[in-house]
Amino acid sequence: MFGAENKHVVVDFAEHSYLKEISRARTFGFMQEVETMREMGLALGGSLDNAIVLDDFRVLNNDGLRYDNELVKHKVLDAIGDLYLLGHPLIGAYTAYKSGHALNNQLLRATLAQRDAWEYVTFEGEAQVPTAFVHWRTQQA
Repeated sequence: MFGAENKHVVVDFAEHSYLKEISRARTFGFMQEVETMREMGLALGGSLDNAIVLDDFRVLNNDGLRYDNELVKHKVLDAIGDLYLLGHPLIGAYTAYKSGHALNNQLLRATLAQRDAWEYVTFEGEAQVPTAFVHWRTQQA
């Protein structure tokens, strides 16, 4: 379960559905972290229905994982949410290694600070819109 094959994912939204491939990925944590958080009065709404809980060897949820690589897909979900803070759709590629909210935030700040690293774009017609955005719009309808 924790092999290398489940620690890597490539998602091209021109080919893959966000709703089917990413959106259902749950957050995760280790049992000892859950116990500590509960003692501190945190994560009180967390349960085995909305989070994956692990010990050192296995997933403790009776129903297992929703995807073989659900842990890394949740990292993708986190990155999508973090990048959404730009306030505009993003056209580009995102590659990360052991990313998290803080690292994603640093990425956004550094990118925005480097004005020649990005630009606003508009499209004259539907034919110019990247395929991933066409697929995304049709999934939202």
